[in-house]
Amino acid sequence: MNLCVVSTYNGTKEDYLKLYESFKDDIAKYTDGFEMGFVRDGKVIIVANVTDEEKFYALFEDPRSKEFDAKFNNVDDVYKLEKM
Repeated sequence: MNLCVVSTYNGTKEDYLKLYESFKDDIAKYTDGFEMGFVRDGKVIIVANVTDEEKFYALFEDPRSKEFDAKFNNVDDVYKLEKM
């Protein structure tokens, strides 16, 4: 399933990359395509082809994600994408 995740937070690109580094091996296991682009500090857009939805979605509930969300007031908007 193709997803787009738009994360908006009160932090820097480096703050987000620290979170990503802690999950990158898991992300690679649960996707077969993953692209991340920073709009600006505090906003990142991710497009991924998720192969294991249950395990991928569980990353959002991981304590590291919850800690990041609380510390940086992060909000993730998740969209399902369809090829046209």
